[in-house]
Amino acid sequence: MAADGRIASPGHALPSRSDVTSLLAHPRRRRALERLRTFDEPIGLADLADEGAVAERGTIISEIPVEVVKLVYLDLYHSHVPKLAETDVVEYGQESDLVELSAGADRLAPYTEAVGE
Repeated sequence: MAADGRIASPGHALPSRSDVTSLLAHPRRRRALERLRTFDEPIGLADLADEGAVAERGTIISEIPVEVVKLVYLDLYHSHVPKLAETDVVEYGQESDLVELSAGADRLAPYTEAVGE
């Protein structure tokens, strides 16, 4: 462990505990990371919003109001995906509207498993 509280790993330094806590504090971010791990390939932000809305509501997408899915999309777009991208956990292509885990996502795996839902 480094003097500043960061744990080093080959190629990437783990974020500090406070950074990890901040990244994983919101359930929508945790769900987004979980879904991205499940797909293990780039996914459209709209599809990620659908997945998040389904997980939050515990029902099928056709039973969720469009407004709810739109709010999830906007929250991911404006808040959660940028925060994850800034910390090299995901990559987001605004033109393609695709999100995928970056190499830095592995740094959070031990913490996301411990936090759960």
